[in-house]
Amino acid sequence: MRGRGRRPRRWRGLIGGLGALALLASACGGGGGGGTTVTYVGVAGGSISFGTTESPTGCNPNTPSGDSPGTLTVLGAVLPSPFVVNNLGASTANSALIVQSELVSTKPETIVYTLNPKAVWSDGVPITAADFKYAWEQQRGDPVVSSPDVSSIAGYRDIASVTGSSGGHIVTVKFKTTFADWQMLFGDLLPAHVMEKVGWNPSCSTVDPAIDLSGGPFEIGSVSGQAIQLVQNPKWWGTPSNARSITVHLASSTAQLAQWMSSGYVQVAQPTMVTKGFLTQMTGLPGAQSDVDTSATLLQLDMASSPDATLSPDLRVAIALSINRQDLVNQQVSWAVPGISVANSHVYVQGQQTYKPAPTSSPTTTIPPPTSSTSTTVIGSGGSVNFPVTPVPDQAAALIAATGLVRTPDDPYYHSAFGAPFQLHLVVDESDPWAAAVGPEIRSELDAVGLDTSLYPVTSATAAGQALADGFADLALLPVTFTPYMSQVIAWYTNLLGPAGKNGSQNWTGYSSSQFDQLVQTASQQLNPNTAATYYAQADTQLWDEMVSLPLFAEPAALAWSRTIGGVTPTPRSDALLCHAQLWAVRTPESTSNTTPSLPGQ
Repeated sequence: MRGRGRRPRRWRGLIGGLGALALLASACGGGGGGGTTVTYVGVAGGSISFGTTESPTGCNPNTPSGDSPGTLTVLGAVLPSPFVVNNLGASTANSALIVQSELVSTKPETIVYTLNPKAVWSDGVPITAADFKYAWEQQRGDPVVSSPDVSSIAGYRDIASVTGSSGGHIVTVKFKTTFADWQMLFGDLLPAHVMEKVGWNPSCSTVDPAIDLSGGPFEIGSVSGQAIQLVQNPKWWGTPSNARSITVHLASSTAQLAQWMSSGYVQVAQPTMVTKGFLTQMTGLPGAQSDVDTSATLLQLDMASSPDATLSPDLRVAIALSINRQDLVNQQVSWAVPGISVANSHVYVQGQQTYKPAPTSSPTTTIPPPTSSTSTTVIGSGGSVNFPVTPVPDQAAALIAATGLVRTPDDPYYHSAFGAPFQLHLVVDESDPWAAAVGPEIRSELDAVGLDTSLYPVTSATAAGQALADGFADLALLPVTFTPYMSQVIAWYTNLLGPAGKNGSQNWTGYSSSQFDQLVQTASQQLNPNTAATYYAQADTQLWDEMVSLPLFAEPAALAWSRTIGGVTPTPRSDALLCHAQLWAVRTPESTSNTTPSLPGQ
């Protein structure tokens, strides 16, 4: 699975055949009424340089240490997956690996994959049912045969058996419990015959050509601390790659990446952080084009919500009503993506086709009586929740007072019962630039309403979540990455996969509700997506009612590339950019006369 990412693109092109591709770009200089244009034509061969600020963190992307954007991006051109997430954020079949995948029975749910008989690993060993079975055994959550080091057991734990036939080219997967998101399974397959020797979680801090054998158009040629070279896989059975090689250069910052792009050191650049400087340089760079869009990553403020947490539901709602989410969007991200809006869902992210914007009418914000009531949300048309996007101070103050906290003017709140100061601990994932930028703003807003807040930067989203789960923090500002597979909600707000930090469980808030568990469990078993959506909408409403987490905004994503490189399609809502790198091609210019120079897409 690759989904850890819809404005209409200004330009998007895929190379279907090199002879059919011709792109006109304006040439430099020239005056008067006429001019000279350059026709760029894709050619076979050539080397492409791709720069990114995300470095790989391991050689198995299905383990906690390897499950990172850097690893997933690089291995997108190497490891095979039955389904990938495309540029629109939708799940699509990988026809190079599977000739057919079919739901042949619902009682029990049975999926039959027919593998391409030509599919082989780069060492010549066929890709078969044995690779699928190994992936299932390691990730099924069985304490006897499975590895404890897996990024998630979701879906795999619901499988009863994985068997092969026709020489291993037909894979039959039978489920003991219905699992609607079966397309997310068996992503980033690894060669079983190699992994059985080195172990599921080998000690590696980056990708490894001896472990990550290729089942894709490229294989890993060399790896260093600064670059990874991908070269054509000679065993590849699919459409030949246009480029001879792609070198992935690892930049230390967005500024360095912009400099590399400006100097021509790289021809394609994908930064982690979209800065104004980067966009200014890219939009002003002759012969380059860029794309900025919402990503599949949502920045949100998680709140300690376990039964024994310091924060009551009323206090969590009061915190949410004290934060100016609209200002955060205006100041931090709207300059990059003008159409971006304040997030209004815990289960969808802006840009997904199923995302429903909040109603445009203002929400009702009557002050509730000083009881433990959390009826502050307003259900809008279409099932979305219309929670205030700007502060409602009077309502927030009433809710805080209902919890027994008091304050004198210009002083922070304190506990009325014993006079001790009331303090909030906010941990921030400093590895996420958007979280790092927003953290001080949220602390300032909470301080301004009398909620004394201390900010603690940590090194990762996992560290931030763990600090919340362990009781050190009351609030955690961290990114959450969405996929087309809705069952991911099980990992975020339940303990159905296990305690936070184990088996893919990311229930850092400690939220525990049997009603919610039943909703999302039932939803994950609905093969009809419309039926499932109804359950997920109810689950989302419950999260708003109890304010388990406050969604802020979808983080922007950017890609820049030279017009001398063709076939590049941005994938802002997944890590699948290099899944289609075989379509990338070097373009060479051919001079021609033309009185009306044109630009791509104009």
